[in-house]
Amino acid sequence: AKREVDFIVGSTHPLNKDFMTDIEHWKETIRNNCYDNFELTSCKILSESYEGEGDKEVANVKFVATMIQVDSRERTAFMETSQFERAGKHIRGGAWLYRSGVIETAPGYETEEEGEEGGGGVEEGGEKEVAGAET
Repeated sequence: AKREVDFIVGSTHPLNKDFMTDIEHWKETIRNNCYDNFELTSCKILSESYEGEGDKEVANVKFVATMIQVDSRERTAFMETSQFERAGKHIRGGAWLYRSGVIETAPGYETEEEGEEGGGGVEEGGEKEVAGAET
């Protein structure tokens, strides 16, 4: 994550496994784990879905983030399915908060363990690109 520490803390659901009640310690942990050596070049939304209603509504968003490693200029990517939930109207006015995510290898970026070397492209079919994506 880029150094948007306040945004990360403020948009994380209190039931997220990484949520910490000691906010200052949590912010320091985030600062120490930021990926400053990567430039995010694109974030393409592959799908989004909603389940439930009202306070029980859940959103799932699958996306591919493409990055360049600053020093080597090597391209890499990952695919994530993120789950967002509202924590009630009393928390950030009922805003969507990041609850959890499952990270997978992005299409075209299989690891050597999966039988191919990385470096392929990301497929373009039916995706929405998030302009100016910075995470």
